[in-house]
Amino acid sequence: MNNYQAMVYLDELDDLISTGKRIPLSNSVMLDREHCFKLVQDIRTSLPADMTAAQSVIENQNAIITEARKMAENTKSDANAHASSLVNDANAKAQDAVNTANAKAQDMIKRAQEQARQIMTEAKQNADRMLADAEKRAQLLINEQEVVARARLEAEDLKQSTQNEVDALYKEVFSHIDEVMKQLDRAVSEKLTEIRMIRQQVDQTISSM
Repeated sequence: MNNYQAMVYLDELDDLISTGKRIPLSNSVMLDREHCFKLVQDIRTSLPADMTAAQSVIENQNAIITEARKMAENTKSDANAHASSLVNDANAKAQDAVNTANAKAQDMIKRAQEQARQIMTEAKQNADRMLADAEKRAQLLINEQEVVARARLEAEDLKQSTQNEVDALYKEVFSHIDEVMKQLDRAVSEKLTEIRMIRQQVDQTISSM
């Protein structure tokens, strides 16, 4: 019934337009404005309820799509912010690790150098003391040429032995410093590898969104 009534109103509107008085020198016609509004209102009222419901569904669908797009943008923005936070945190931790490793290495090198200086000083003092003792004994036996010569030879041997000990200590200290530097290189390398893995995970997280 509603469909039929709507067709009647449409026919009436069509007749109204077809029989309207033409305006000279144009394709326009003069119409009864109130009559036209009434016909349009009648046609709208006569439309099936399904069409009205369909329009409501379309409007709701648009609202849902708009809300979904807004939520997607918010989610993407939150994900980017979280990813940036992870990268910044990883960079800060890496920098702290490098700074700590550098400070530790500098401290170890400083202590090793101090120990080396102390060892060298003690070795030199021992050598000087041994040489002074040997010379003193030689002076006591100055009238005995053979004893003096033997004492001097012993002093030179002691001096050479002491020098050899100093050289060995030097070698040991520098070897220790080399080991410390290798440990530092390994620690920094491990931290850099950890940072690269964190960045790859962050990149994969962003790519999968």
